[in-house]
This record gives sequence, C-alpha cells and structure tokens, in this order.
Amino acid sequence: MTTPRVQLQQVHRSFGDITVLTGIDLEIHPGDRIVLFGPSGCGKTTLLHLLGLLDRPDRGSHHFQNQNCGGLSEPARCTLRAAEIGMVFQQFHLLPGHSVRDNVNLRLRYLPKRSRRDPEPDSLLKQLGLYERRHQPIRVLSGGEKQRVCVARALLCEPSLLLADEPTGNLDAANSDSIRSLFEQVAAKAIPVVVATHDTRWFDFATRILGFEKGRLVERHP
Repeated sequence: MTTPRVQLQQVHRSFGDITVLTGIDLEIHPGDRIVLFGPSGCGKTTLLHLLGLLDRPDRGSHHFQNQNCGGLSEPARCTLRAAEIGMVFQQFHLLPGHSVRDNVNLRLRYLPKRSRRDPEPDSLLKQLGLYERRHQPIRVLSGGEKQRVCVARALLCEPSLLLADEPTGNLDAANSDSIRSLFEQVAAKAIPVVVATHDTRWFDFATRILGFEKGRLVERHP
C-alpha cells in the first residue's frame, strides 16, 4: 500500500448550530479517483474546502504529504495550496476583465520562487478547446467556457492533488466527456483526483464513491 497523499482523522466541521461533518476519516492515495456524491448541502463542498486548505476543521487532524496542516500559518497554507493543489471551483473565481490566458497564468503569482521555467498554458488551452479564445476577456465567455478555464488553471502546474466541485455542471455532454478523459489522464500520473458532484455519470470515472449520512462518509456503489 502506498503512503497516503492526504489523511484526515476524526475531522469535524460545524457552522454555528449546524453540524456538517462528523468524525471524517479519509485516506487519499496517489492515483485515487474519488467521487463525493450527494445533493446540495450534504457536505461535499465543505470537505473539498478542508482538503484544499481553504478552511480548517473544528477538531481532528489533516495531513498532506506527511505534513501536519493543523499548525500551519495562513501564508504557509496559501503557499502549499498554490504549489501542490489544483482546484476547480463551482463559482469559477475568475477575473472578468482579464483574458483567458491571464486567468490561467494567475496561478503562477502565488507559487514560491522556482528554478524551473514557468509552464506555458497553451497546450492545456488547446486540449480544452480554448486556444482560439486565449486573448479574449472572461466576461465574454459562456458558462461552459469559464468552467474549462478553471480546469486549465487547476492543472497548469501538474498539482499533487486535484479537487473539483461540480466540474461539468455547466458543460454539454461532449465537453463533459472531454473533462472526464482529461481527469483520467491526470490520475494516470499518480495524481489523486477528488470530484464533488450529484451527476451519476461520474461513477464510471471513480475508483471510490463516497456519500454522506448525517455528516459521515459512507462507501457507495454504482
């Protein structure tokens, strides 16, 4: 068995009087393709935000690549997230007045100083059908195109962990298939992929399907 890329132990998260996650235990290994499945409000996005170091648990431990994230400062968490974690957000979080290419390259601003040359986004933009749009501002793009820009940004530096929140929610069938194929290529490089969705078409992608019952993770089967 490989060393877990991510390990959560007895993680709890509440918002006011509402308990969302209760006693979450989860190991994520290189190459895992995990689908978090369930309706809105069940805890999928909360768990993704914890995995992506955008939030902290109320209780429990979170290790990423053998590093205890509990004691990290916010700047250290930001640096680790930028360098190692690719995230595809449901709400995009793009700069509407900037070009497609600039939005993808924005990820590079948050990386620590590197000795290697910065990666070029054009191959990703071609693969995602966005190359001809690379100089156009985000505000003129469709919802599906914006979603694909988010995917390109997340994959730009070949992260150690890829997290995606409803990554095909704004896409037609052909583009959805393209994204799933791209994610399969990512997982084939031993990069674990975690997808939060209510779309059962992702079941064929998954090596593990996890649902939620009263804030706890439960194994599901297609």
